[in-house]
Amino acid sequence: MEKFNKKILIVFSFLVFLFLGLVLYMTYFQIAKAKDVSTGYGKYGQYNKRYWVDENKVKRGTVYDSQNNIVVETLKDSNGNNYRNFPFDDIYAPITGYSINGGSGLEKSFGKQLLNIKEDTPLSDLKKLVEKQDEGNNLVLTTNYKMQKVAMDLLENTEAKKGSIVAMNPKTGAIYAMASYPSFNPNKVAENWDEIIADNESAVLLNRATQGLYVPGSVFKVVTATSILENTDKVESLVIKDEGKIKIGGLEISNIENMVNNRTDLEKALVKSSNVYFAKLAAELGADILRETVDKYYIGKEFEFDLPMYKSKNGYVDGIDDANIATTSFGQGDTLVTPLNMAMVMSTIANEGKMMQPFIVDQIISPDGDITKTEPKVLSEVTTPEIANEILGDMVSVVRDGSKAYIRGIKVAGKSGTAEIKNKDSTNDWFIAAAPADDPTIAVAVVLEDSGIGGDKSAGPLAKVMIQNAINNGLGQ
Repeated sequence: MEKFNKKILIVFSFLVFLFLGLVLYMTYFQIAKAKDVSTGYGKYGQYNKRYWVDENKVKRGTVYDSQNNIVVETLKDSNGNNYRNFPFDDIYAPITGYSINGGSGLEKSFGKQLLNIKEDTPLSDLKKLVEKQDEGNNLVLTTNYKMQKVAMDLLENTEAKKGSIVAMNPKTGAIYAMASYPSFNPNKVAENWDEIIADNESAVLLNRATQGLYVPGSVFKVVTATSILENTDKVESLVIKDEGKIKIGGLEISNIENMVNNRTDLEKALVKSSNVYFAKLAAELGADILRETVDKYYIGKEFEFDLPMYKSKNGYVDGIDDANIATTSFGQGDTLVTPLNMAMVMSTIANEGKMMQPFIVDQIISPDGDITKTEPKVLSEVTTPEIANEILGDMVSVVRDGSKAYIRGIKVAGKSGTAEIKNKDSTNDWFIAAAPADDPTIAVAVVLEDSGIGGDKSAGPLAKVMIQNAINNGLGQ
């Protein structure tokens, strides 16, 4: 009898063990994975069969740009099955993405809205029984087709052949164009899938505007300039004698070609892109103050946006030494940013210190015609209007004094960046700009991968064309 009881106890313990394991897994699933599955995001989102079934039961909504051009639509094939058509092929692919194999871009992040899937509640389940829901919501974007095409054409025609351009309204955060090159044709993703994912060199599915993480180079000096002006009482002087090189923390830092600038204030430091100036004053400020300013620019912090993106990195990490504080101050440290980040930095300076929440979906329109509109909102009060306007004025001097982004008759504010690539004898070239400087209606960030030419020479002319097109099209007015 005792032996029999012992067997029952073993079986009982085993069943309790299985039960506890099930409880633990279900708890873990609800906390860590359930949201991904329900929203279609993340590794497990693609396994939500509800999306697959709804694709044939519900006609996905149409996506329009701000000029009412159809960007994505649902058509039927000869067998009567729904399929997505992308009229502009690769032009809008970095934004729209695709809907197969788990999806990407807006097709993924707005999948529930496009399929008109509502949150599951007892009331919504009851509603489905009495209401026919066979059409999804339409989206209206903030983008302008002409600007989007110009941006993609500019990138295609560079020597670099890889890069990104983001153009936005600095006062609202509305995105005018978001280009990433090389791109792909969403209409042919299914038939070219194996070839696309095998090409790691081109990485066409990567939206470089929101997922490309780059060393910022000298465009980051705008961020450091903000910190310097906000903390003038913590630096010895805003004017230094720039002798072309300086030693900080045992590391010798020099200007481009060891250029000696002599008496240098902040304006001259931005115009000449003096590494010595920013390294010296940043070392005096210290990492804590600089990190706080970078935080306010939302570099290294997560924020909401309509497309999937990677979080940037604030280079002022705990324990950073003086040498790395100095190199980080002029954009050659451990800081990593997306082109969207730098467009937001430029927008902040152009918008008197207020950083607006970026957005690309302007309206969601239900099948019944109900409109949900995105209202502009402030993401961060980065600095004062006085400091932002002083930096903007200094950036006007940068462009006026010989930049390739100069436009006759239009006051352009800008800054170039030439970021060295680790373990490679080349550079990623940057340019950020805003115009008209007296009342900016467009801010733009350009990055060209592995260009090796120099930010002003390679990326500057692209920023110039984007600004000219925005103003010619009356954007932001």
